[in-house]
Amino acid sequence: MSLTLDVANTLTGLTYDDLPSSVRDKTKLLVLDHVGCMIAGSTTRGAKQMTPYLERIDSGGCSTVFGTSFRFHPANAAHANAHSASMLSLDDSYVLFGHPGASIIPAALAVAEELGSSGKELIAAIVGGYEMSLHLGTAMRPSENRDRHVKGYATWQIFGACTAASLLHRFSAIQIADAYGLTPMHAPLPFLRKFHSRPMSLLKNNYGWANKGAITAVDLVRAGFHGNRTIFDGEDGFWAMAGSDRFEPRHMLDHWGERYFILETGFKPYGVCRWIHTAIDCLRALQTRHRFDHADIRGIHVETVSEFVRDFDGPWPQSTIEAAFHIPYALALELHNKSSATGLREDDLADEAVKQTAERISLSTLTGADDKFYAEKLLPARVSVILQNGETLSAEAEIPTGAPGGPAFGQAEVEAKFLALAGTVIGRTNAVRLKEALLELETLSVRDALKLCVTV
Repeated sequence: MSLTLDVANTLTGLTYDDLPSSVRDKTKLLVLDHVGCMIAGSTTRGAKQMTPYLERIDSGGCSTVFGTSFRFHPANAAHANAHSASMLSLDDSYVLFGHPGASIIPAALAVAEELGSSGKELIAAIVGGYEMSLHLGTAMRPSENRDRHVKGYATWQIFGACTAASLLHRFSAIQIADAYGLTPMHAPLPFLRKFHSRPMSLLKNNYGWANKGAITAVDLVRAGFHGNRTIFDGEDGFWAMAGSDRFEPRHMLDHWGERYFILETGFKPYGVCRWIHTAIDCLRALQTRHRFDHADIRGIHVETVSEFVRDFDGPWPQSTIEAAFHIPYALALELHNKSSATGLREDDLADEAVKQTAERISLSTLTGADDKFYAEKLLPARVSVILQNGETLSAEAEIPTGAPGGPAFGQAEVEAKFLALAGTVIGRTNAVRLKEALLELETLSVRDALKLCVTV
């Protein structure tokens, strides 16, 4: 049997009842977190450009477009929702593997709502999406040198959405293999090494298209199309198509049902790139201990990974997308009590006081940080604050808040984040009721759980 069919067979055996309670609970929190990101993200400039475009080409379906009154066909609803989820840079994170949930949960919700799936079916499908996607990412992770030249998350994470949608449609192993064979034809190229040029694209990782492409591949199987059923096999397998220079087939099937990647996926407390979070954690820790603000500092020096130094500094950001990848800006916001915890705001880009503070923040490479980043998936940062009186305060961190092994960001924090994000769009009362429904997802149908996703 081919590797591709082995993976498909493994997935057909996945059921809600077999999942550990910790995995079920984590999945519900990830759904809650993403729905909050989608609702709040729907109000951003990027979403307000994307959603009307999709509305013009969609004749109307049954799947919710979060934060709006629209209902689209599943492929377009997932496209709109995944795009919105990424706009505030608050969606979940797996270090070196991007934001897996944004390439799984929007597709799963849209398809489940169309099919009238149960909450249990949705949870199992989402777990399947995370596990398949991150097994694939691990198996085809490129060498450090190739990663520095060719990178793209949505390119391979499209298989997470494909897996979730296939499971919700109760595909056989052969049908899943067919969907996998069609999916690369709808995948975006690995474009991320060109992403940091200015102006940065509002598409970011293009997870919207990954969701849409995956659902399209699944719908084509339903229409009778076949795909290559050995897409992961051999020297010409998907890994080569996606630009990697190595592939370890055993990682596609290792430890299924033992190790759950979904448990290793982290929540984000700040609306900037995950790679900046340890620097923010350091600054916040120093502020808590020493009680200073922007007026008290002479300068700040951040030492971190060379790639961050290269890409996360430079010209003043001209959009919130660019701001999400700018270390001086992110730290200056913290010093001016304008934290990115509820997302970045366009108005803050014109704040001269924030800009003046950011100009006092410098970056350099931290010795040994690159090895820890590429080899151990750590995010080393050392932040040194020089006060006006000449005193220097320093803090170091390697694992950000919300990531496994880092400072805690648990259920209470995720719930508070959801209410802060969703409450301003759908109203506090609806947000509280929606939160309660999503946390009891296993007792409801997906349609019933999403009834409260209405704007005020």
